[in-house]
Amino acid sequence: VILGGSILAVALATLAFVGGHFLLSHPLRPALVRLLGEKAFSGVYSLLVAIALAWMVYAHSDAPYVAIWGDPPWAQHLLPLIMVPSVLLVVLGLTSSNPTLGPQGAAALAGAGHGATAITRHPMLWGFALWSIGHMLANGDQATVILTGGILILSLGGAAAIDAKKRAALGAPYEAFMARTSFVPFLALAQGRARLNWAEIGLWRIVLTVVVYVALVLLHPYVIGRPAIDL
Repeated sequence: VILGGSILAVALATLAFVGGHFLLSHPLRPALVRLLGEKAFSGVYSLLVAIALAWMVYAHSDAPYVAIWGDPPWAQHLLPLIMVPSVLLVVLGLTSSNPTLGPQGAAALAGAGHGATAITRHPMLWGFALWSIGHMLANGDQATVILTGGILILSLGGAAAIDAKKRAALGAPYEAFMARTSFVPFLALAQGRARLNWAEIGLWRIVLTVVVYVALVLLHPYVIGRPAIDL
């Protein structure tokens, strides 16, 4: 019941995955790094997160279907559209330089605030947030709402925690970076605080987004067990 086959298992696994990220990335990180060293800590962190992720995925796949709002057709048709910016933001986040990621100092902030960070200073996390929102709307059963709700909290809560941590550590340089970027996608662009240069984004990232999106659609029936797009 705790490992799988119940809604409780999904809730516990999601709590372990989300809570583990927050605890290991913020309050427990300094002490554990001093105890284990940076390299060993990274290995332990990755192992624990991978175990929690595997548990969460298994618990969700083995959970009973308990409808909340069901699978509304309008949301099923909306989901493929939401996944376009979701995939784009994840691709941008993984392939672009971003001073919010990793233990980077104030030097990484020099000139930052263009390219992907002109859209949002947390592109990858917003990509996962959009994935969560889209899948939650389209799959309104208890297990999926718990899992996607957890990922949504982790994505946006994690982004806010990163801002707070970086602001406290780096002070004025990070505050200046925040002033010329936005937490919410496209807000800084709309307010004139940032300018998007598509040459910095690069055509290859757009092409890669299309390739990843098509691959997700094609593999979805085999990995998830149902088509990504119901025609």
